[in-house]
Order: sequence, then structure tokens, then C-alpha cells
Amino acid sequence: MPRSDNSKIRRLVIQNHHMGHIPEETMDMPEVLRSLNFVSSKVENMVPLHSFRVCRVLRIQQSNVLINLNHLGRLLHLKYLDISYTPIDDLPKEIGHLKSLLALQLIETGLATLPPAICLLTQLLCLNATGFLNLPVDKIGKLTSLEELQLKNVVGRDATKDLVVELGKLTRLRVIVIKYPGKLGESLQKLLVQSLCNLGELQQLIVYSKNFSLGATIWETWEPPRKLRRLLIQGIELLRLPGWINSFRLPHIYFISLRVHIVRIQDLDNLGRLPELSYLQLGGYSWPPGYTVDIGGFKNLKTFHVGTALKFHTGAMPRLEVLLFTVYAGLGCFEVNGVPFKQLPTKDIIGDLDFSLDNLLSLDQVTIVINCTNASATEVQEVEAVVSRVVEDHPNHPTIEVHRIYEEHMCRVEKLKADRIIGVLLWKDESDANFTRLLWPYRCLQKAVFFINCAGANMCEVEKVEAALTHAAEVHPNHPTIQLIKKNTEEMISSSDHPGTGVAFCTELFPYS
Repeated sequence: MPRSDNSKIRRLVIQNHHMGHIPEETMDMPEVLRSLNFVSSKVENMVPLHSFRVCRVLRIQQSNVLINLNHLGRLLHLKYLDISYTPIDDLPKEIGHLKSLLALQLIETGLATLPPAICLLTQLLCLNATGFLNLPVDKIGKLTSLEELQLKNVVGRDATKDLVVELGKLTRLRVIVIKYPGKLGESLQKLLVQSLCNLGELQQLIVYSKNFSLGATIWETWEPPRKLRRLLIQGIELLRLPGWINSFRLPHIYFISLRVHIVRIQDLDNLGRLPELSYLQLGGYSWPPGYTVDIGGFKNLKTFHVGTALKFHTGAMPRLEVLLFTVYAGLGCFEVNGVPFKQLPTKDIIGDLDFSLDNLLSLDQVTIVINCTNASATEVQEVEAVVSRVVEDHPNHPTIEVHRIYEEHMCRVEKLKADRIIGVLLWKDESDANFTRLLWPYRCLQKAVFFINCAGANMCEVEKVEAALTHAAEVHPNHPTIQLIKKNTEEMISSSDHPGTGVAFCTELFPYS
């Protein structure tokens, strides 16, 4: 073949193919190839990599043959290197010689250690490393040109600490994706937020933590750059939505996924005013009851996953296509990180479970999650029937899925003993009827045990709740014995010294109880 024809070969793609060797014409003229791509292929006799001297792009994905990367450091013109879901025998330290490299992606290569030599690639703009047990996180700060950093499976508290400190040195970062298999405690969160304060170019922050931990208050102090577009924090449960989530601070954000303890009316209002928000996933334990989405809110939202049920005004969410929401079938009382919560059945808040879904004119998919906690089988079945009918009557006839969660916490009518956690500040003004509802599903009940969280309450309020619980046991058909166990009594207040303090505390933390 004349050289003039060979010189036209610039890019080779081998995909979904098995061959004993690279095509002969390629082996004859490897020095002219600028892009070499193996995708789902099996090449058993590969030309040595250093033969492709002017190669700028090397991509090896989902290949089944163990790849030898000897002399990789000789590809001095290489700008993009991607080895994904492909076993390699070693990643030589000569990789640090690739001074022209701009993007490096190494995903599930079978190697346990990412060599520190990658931290010599000072021109690197993008680094994605997944599947390594050992990462040179203490030297990541040397990659000062980085604009995108994705690290998965950062193992060990020391490694995590080093990484979150080093992040603060990478002031050009636009994208951060980090996954920790462990827990991000308060001290690590503080270091992370301190580093984030240095990143004025940040557009995407995605943090995964396998084990849930309470969000540190320092998140309130962060002032994210106005150009932030995507925010996902998984495994950290903030007390409440940070004040900086508003249309002034985040005018361009389009994706939010967070979990908080307490969701307030003003939080939903602020989220609704974000002009470009198209995806929202919001979890929580305490919600403003019966919140109605007005015509002015969430104008561009297309996907909405929310941990409660809402009502929708005519013209609300005009572009919403995918909706997932939670309906509570029973009366819930529980604690999270020592904080008591109460959840009324959704039918008590939204009469007839009429959510006005027909006002969502673009609706296409609906998923309803039925929280079965403390509900009887009959109550769960009734809720399922009503919500299914509500969706089926929608003029768009959207697809519908109904799932149950916490079925193991349903009321078993044959149960002889029931345990409940009661927060005094949440229940002190509750009706006798709702106290009675805590026990009535258990027809065979012989003993009821209530753990009473007294934090922030005065003695009068504690005694009032105790009396209501005792009355609930007395009016139960089986007249079960009752045991009242007070906790956090050291955090009670004196009504004579601080009149009204208990009410103020309750209003601050649980303004919609």
C-alpha cells in the first residue's frame, strides 16, 4: 500500500470483535495512528503500545484480554487515556511522563493501588478513578489544573481526611464526584466544607457516603458559587435545608438531591423559586402538613421525588413529568439521632387523599410509596385503593407504580406487646383520640410500653402526656398494662424559671406539629 494511503489512517476502532491480532495495515504503520479504540473486543496479539508514537487518544473499554501497559510513558503526545472495565497487569510509574495528558479515566481495572506518579500530571484537567483500594489522596493537591475529579471507594478515615483537605488546593475544580464506603462524621464534614469554600468555580458537587450521619451545622456557613448547577449529597442528613438554597445564591442550579430532618414551608417556597430547577429529590422526617404547590412555583421542574404528599393548585408544575411521593397509612412516632418525630396519617392531613393530581398537566409517570409504619393491613389496603384510583382518573393516564415500605412495622392485630417513642413537645397538645389510635389496632394487646422523651418540656407537659397515654390504655378493650419510661429528664426545663420556653423550643424545631 503506498505511503500516501497509509498516511490517511488516523483512527482505529475495534468494537465487539474477536481477532488474533490488529489488522496488518495497522501494524505496518502504527506511527500515524492518533486515536486507538478497543471496545468490547478481544485482541490477543497487540502491537506494543510505544509503537503508536503520535497517538493522542487511547481508549480500551470492556476488553477481555489482560492488557500490558509497558512503555506507556513513551506516548508523549497522549492527551486522553481511558481504560474501563478491562483488566491490566500494572500501571507503570512512567505514566507520570505523560506531561501532555489532559484526561485520565481508570475504572475497574483490577488493580488495588493507583500509583502516586499520576500526581505528576500537572496538566491533567480530568481524573476519574474507580475501584482502587489505595489512592494517593495526600498528593492530589498537586494536580492544580484539575477541573473534574471523580474518585470512588475512598477507603479509610485517614485517606478521607487527606482528600478533603487536598480538595481545597484544587481551586479550578468545576466537578467533584466522591464516594466514601464509610461514614462522614462531623469533623470530616467540617474539613470538607472548609475546602469547598476555596472552590469558586464549582458547578457540580456529588458526595456519596454509605453510612448515614447527621449533617454538621457548618454546612450553613458555606456560600456556594452562584454557578453551581448540580448538588447531590447522599449519606449526610442535614438538620434542615441550608439557607443558601435560594434563587439569589443559586440562580442556575438544575439538580438537587438532599435529605434533611425537618422541612419547613419556607424551604419548599425557596425551592419552588429556583428558576432552572428541573430535578428535585427531597427526603425528610418532618413536613409542613398539606403544603399546596401554587401556580408560581417549580415552573421548570420535570422530575420530583418527595418524602411526603402534597397538593397541587391549578397550573402548578406545568412541566412535571415524573412524580414520586410518600403516603403515610398509619400514625407514626419515632426517633432519629435522638430527636423525636411524629407523622400523622396522610388522610388526616389531606382529606380523601385528594392531591389534585389532575392539575399536573404534563404528568407521565407516578410512583406512590406507602409507608406502612403503625398501620393495620386494612388501612394500608384502603390507602392503596384510593391513591391508585386518583392516578387512574388523571386525564393523561400516566403509568403508575405503588410500593410498600416498612411492612415489617405494620400493626399486627395479634401482637401482645407494643413499644412506642413519644416526644412530649410533639404530643402535649394532641387530642385524646390520637393517643387512643396508638393502641387500638392491637386487638390482643396485653402490655404497652412508652418511652417518653422529655427534652425541652416542663413537668406539667410531661404529666399531661403521661395522663393521656394512661387514658389510652384504660379505654382499650383489653385494658392492657402500661409502662411509662421517661428519658432525657435532665434536659427538662422549669416552668417557673422559664415560662413558655418549652413552647418556643417546640416552635423552632417543629413549627408544624
